[in-house]
Amino acid sequence: MTKLLILQILAHIISDFYLQTGKSCQDKAKSGFQSPHLYVHVAITFFFSWMLSLLYPYTFDFWWASMVIAVLHGVIDGLKSHFKNIPWVFFIDQLLHLVVICAVVAWFGSTVKYKVPFFDDGLVTPLNMISNSTLLWITAFAFCLRPANIIIGAILANAQIKCPHDHEVGEISPEGNDADSSESSQDLPNAGHVIGDVERLLTLIFMFFGQFEAIGFLLAAKSLLRFKDSATNKSEYVLVGTLLSFGLAIVAGAIVLCLLNRV
Repeated sequence: MTKLLILQILAHIISDFYLQTGKSCQDKAKSGFQSPHLYVHVAITFFFSWMLSLLYPYTFDFWWASMVIAVLHGVIDGLKSHFKNIPWVFFIDQLLHLVVICAVVAWFGSTVKYKVPFFDDGLVTPLNMISNSTLLWITAFAFCLRPANIIIGAILANAQIKCPHDHEVGEISPEGNDADSSESSQDLPNAGHVIGDVERLLTLIFMFFGQFEAIGFLLAAKSLLRFKDSATNKSEYVLVGTLLSFGLAIVAGAIVLCLLNRV
């Protein structure tokens, strides 16, 4: 069931981070169970959970498990609107989603008693041709783009660290920004997002090929380019965002490398 769990986490990343807008998140946070965006999101969660489960052999009846995941996802998001002022609620919300996914996959694994025999004979089919290691790296790369930006924005907001040019810390949503966001860059709109995405992708690529020394070179190169600003507050803000950005990529890559020997 390891592959199925990876697929469900990937489905969660796609539906919860890539297929939500800031407007939908704000409406869910404001209206809770009365928000139509909540039910659209539940439907999207169900769809991707079930579709990606089909990449795993003999799980054609995972639809009911996907339904459980989607419904509980909606319940958690609906209840979150009543606790939106609690510090770090974003991370509590994500932790609960992951607990639900792990529990449902484990439950499904304990109830499925059948297998298709020829899948165990080493036959490569469209259902089992994608290896666990490939799925792990795909999930890591997907995590290091938009989700990582949102997580960095959530950490900065909850720690009350804001760019010197910002007047207030806004509400966290999938439109949240990291320390290199367009709000902190007066030169090129969205340049910070691109820089953050590229540095995390390069970090994962270097870890994939075992070139760990190159990560230090990349960090040093960015330091030379970005930390010449004489404004101490802005430099510290960018430094925090940079460390978080590299840190998330390194942790994601380290988790993949640790799991490769087990899957």
